Amino acid sequence: MPSRLKLPLFLVFAALALQSPPASAQVADYGDGGGTAVTGSIGVGAMSAPEFEGSDRSEIKPLPFFNLRYGPVFLSTGKGLGIRLDLLDGALEISPALNYRGPRDEGESDLLAGMGDVEAQLTGGASIIYRMGDVSFGIMGFQGLSDADGFTLDTRLAYLNRQDEKLHWGFAAEAGFADADYNRAHFGVNEIQSLNSGYPVYTPSDGLRNVSLGGTVDYYLTPNISVDVFARASRLMGDPADSPLVRRGSPSQFTAGLLLFYHFGMGY
Repeated sequence: MPSRLKLPLFLVFAALALQSPPASAQVADYGDGGGTAVTGSIGVGAMSAPEFEGSDRSEIKPLPFFNLRYGPVFLSTGKGLGIRLDLLDGALEISPALNYRGPRDEGESDLLAGMGDVEAQLTGGASIIYRMGDVSFGIMGFQGLSDADGFTLDTRLAYLNRQDEKLHWGFAAEAGFADADYNRAHFGVNEIQSLNSGYPVYTPSDGLRNVSLGGTVDYYLTPNISVDVFARASRLMGDPADSPLVRRGSPSQFTAGLLLFYHFGMGY
């Protein structure tokens, strides 16, 4: 059945956006960049996260992070490689980009035994963020750049408080959607997978994928060094929540972590 959420790629580039790095639920933008010098942040840390989307088991994972900008060009672990266009005196940000969707390996969990691997994917899309003081609304859409890679759309309402020079904090509410290709790759069970895993055949369609609430606290030890603590609680919804994988695992997903950042070219 054709997916109702799958959009032509040029529409994705022209009219979409999210977020926050899906892996870390961060709320802050670390500086506005711009100019002709390279500015940005690099960080390293660790997080506790589910073994895979839908698992009821968590593991500690290393968490490298970088967010670099040279003029309008950015390279980020969260947003990929793209161009940031600032409009309406900076209130509106439109960022077409190429990004990376990580793999899911069968060996990550015994719950995935017999399911095979989900390959890593190059994706193309865009993000749109509109800011009103400390409040922002974002939308991000990315389409896999092969026939069966799937389309995801994420929306985000965030609040970020930077009134204290050293202490920044914020929170965000998010809702994610996916087309049938994405849901079948990550939550579906085809006939071969059913024979190999023992799960019943399951063919999800498109629609709401998850809702989540996250928060972050950043403390600047110096103008160039900060510590970030973050947490994100998410709930799988719709067809993904009904997947046999998730029924053996859990629709409730929790991620938390700690990062140490070095910022350059920005200050507080």
